[in-house]
This record gives sequence, C-alpha cells and structure tokens, in this order.
Amino acid sequence: MSYQNVDVYVLTRDTQQPVSGVLVRVFSPDGSVIFTESETDEAGHVGFTLWSQTYSLRFYRFQARFRQPQVIVVSEGVGGTPAQNQFNVYAEMMALPIANDPYLCRASGTFRDITGAPHRNLTIIFIGEFAPILLQGSGVLSERRAIRTDDKGFACVDLIRCARYAATVEGYEDHVRKICVPDAPSVSLPALLFSMVDSVYFDPPSPWTLSVGSTLSLTPTVFTNSQIPTLGPDGANVIWKAADPTVVSVTLLKRSLVLRGLKVGNTQLLASRRDLSIIPIPFQPELLGSGQSVFVQ
Repeated sequence: MSYQNVDVYVLTRDTQQPVSGVLVRVFSPDGSVIFTESETDEAGHVGFTLWSQTYSLRFYRFQARFRQPQVIVVSEGVGGTPAQNQFNVYAEMMALPIANDPYLCRASGTFRDITGAPHRNLTIIFIGEFAPILLQGSGVLSERRAIRTDDKGFACVDLIRCARYAATVEGYEDHVRKICVPDAPSVSLPALLFSMVDSVYFDPPSPWTLSVGSTLSLTPTVFTNSQIPTLGPDGANVIWKAADPTVVSVTLLKRSLVLRGLKVGNTQLLASRRDLSIIPIPFQPELLGSGQSVFVQ
C-alpha cells in the first residue's frame, strides 16, 4: 500500500459540464471517520493524496443533487508505483422555474437567517419604477407588490422583463435596492436583489499576441450575477490590470480596453470587483472569465 494522487471530476448529468464549488468530503468506507475535504474548481476538479484503499465520498452543493455516498477504490501500480485514480461524479442541477408568459421573468430563490437556517416569513416589497405601460393591451401601474418566503425560506415572483423596480427587504428597509430584470424566463431572486458584477466575456477569447510598442483594443462584455450585460469594461464596477504590468499596460476607455506591449514576455489580463459590499461565499477574488492570456513578442 502507498499514497496515490486521486482526481475527482464533478460534472452535470445532462450536459457533462463541470460543476464548481462542490464540497467533496472523504470518509472511511462506513462513513464514521472523515479524512479530508476540499472544493471543486472551475474545471469541476478536486485532487487528493490518499492511501491506496477504499473510501466513501460525499458531495455538497446548494441546488445540486448527488447519489450519496459514492464508494471509490484507490489503487496502486505494480510495486507501489503511481496509478491513474480518476473518478467522475455526476450532479443533477436544480433548474430555476421559468415564467410561462414570454414577457415575464420568474425570480425565485431561497433565503437564510444569520444561523444559516431557512429564513421564514421574510417580506420583500417590489415597486415598479416605470410610467403606466400597456403590456399586450393590459394596463400595468407602478404599484407595490409584497411577497413572503415560505417555511423553507423560498420565494417566487413574476416580474416584467427589462423593467426596473425598487425593492425593499425586511431588515434592510433603510436601503432601497434598484433592480433591473433580465430579458430571460428565469433569474435567481437573491442575485436580482443583491446584484454585483460576476463575470467577463471576450469575443474572440485569448490568447492574444502583440509586439513590443504595439497596441490591442478589446471590447469585453461584463455580466452581473442576475444576467444583466454591459458592453465595455464597466470601469465603475470592474478593476482591470495586468498580472505583470512590466509586460503589458492596460488603459481603460469608455467602450474598450487598450493593451500595449512593453517588453517580451507573457502575462494575464485580470478583472476583479470594485465594490466588495456584497460578499459571495465561497469568495472568488477575480471574476469568472478573468485570467486571459497575453503574449508579447
């Protein structure tokens, strides 16, 4: 028996896409002893160094279902040499409910109290911030609408796509939240209420190559966690920088980023949130889609 490297990949059952943020715990075969734990990265991967024997794995992620537990056997090569111990695990992701009306977006999600328990009977009030409109011939006024979470901390409401609302959450009545509803059939209600920049997208993506003294203009799209896009670097909410500023300089314009090659080498274009008043757990210091590769020749 010897220690072996073990690779676990968590994928969605239907599309085989990687699932990040899954807590993987390694137990003894009977589940009585826990040996170690770690979370999957953006590739859905988590790695361990384990003694060659049988283990029981358990998986935890909000809004995902797994077959529990799952038994693996860590084996070794001939004479105790390293062996390939790779295991694929499949998650059944819980999809958000969608609105049947193509003009509406169904916002739903769960809330917890400060102990992590379901937040029951939490009142959320929405006020339309628009003039009276005609929606398929029906009049819509900017009136108040209150919803309340159930015993599981779950709440659901249909809102008009692309409309703007003011919202107040019980306990935060002194802070009116301004929300913009995405043009989508569904959205996470907590993400809608506590919106923040979440990811960046480039078309075409990296790697990018430039020479010393030359420039490259890029137009990113910045997305919030509630699926609202902003074309351009969104400097009010995103901090852009090069991992090695001696290789590439980054200039922020209204609609684009300009990279200038300073010396031969390679680096990464990084993007992070400017406003840290909302902290997601697990915390990622950089936005999804950050870390684009830049080569200077």
